[in-house]
Amino acid sequence: MQPKLICHFARLSESDFQTKAGLIVASLKANPNFPEPWPVPAPHLAQIEAALVVYREAYRASLMHDMVKIAERNRARDALTALLQRLVQYLEFVAADDAPKLQSTGFDLRRERGQADFTEPLGAPEGLKLKHGAFGGQVDVHVNRVIGAGSYEAEIAQGDPTVADHWHHALTATSGMHMLLRGLPAAQTFWVRVRAINAGGPGLWSEPASIMVL
Repeated sequence: MQPKLICHFARLSESDFQTKAGLIVASLKANPNFPEPWPVPAPHLAQIEAALVVYREAYRASLMHDMVKIAERNRARDALTALLQRLVQYLEFVAADDAPKLQSTGFDLRRERGQADFTEPLGAPEGLKLKHGAFGGQVDVHVNRVIGAGSYEAEIAQGDPTVADHWHHALTATSGMHMLLRGLPAAQTFWVRVRAINAGGPGLWSEPASIMVL
């Protein structure tokens, strides 16, 4: 069976879709297997990155359950999905059935029918530390490196951190050693948690930590 990329994301939650799209963008930046610029009709990575920013902003705006904002979020998700699906055709063409190259894209690979998946999720990052950034509204996030991780996702929450709906995506970075949250409102307390991600998907969340933003 030829290795193929999974380009359908309908089953992913909003948070998991943001994580997957962020991992794809991070994985393709300066990826030697797929050097830019990419030829038409493949979308530029900058286009995908911009569409991801629009989607994340629309997602945050939809958290108050306003039906108009939810519709805008859905349109932004559809637009980002369309770009990713267009990109898949180019990536598969360039990779020429080379599975390791395809795995380096951040997309998931289709498995052969009946193939069991014994991949264990990555463990929860340890050593989560939060400190104030150099400027107001910034929080520097640090966790110890997780072996096998390709990137890291940080989520933030206000209020009770045990309530799942309080958490939302903050950023995806290729290194857990230094993640900088920006634009947070001053004099408010935020909870932060981090998980590692690889080609098999996201791992377990770290224990959350809190900090009051300056």
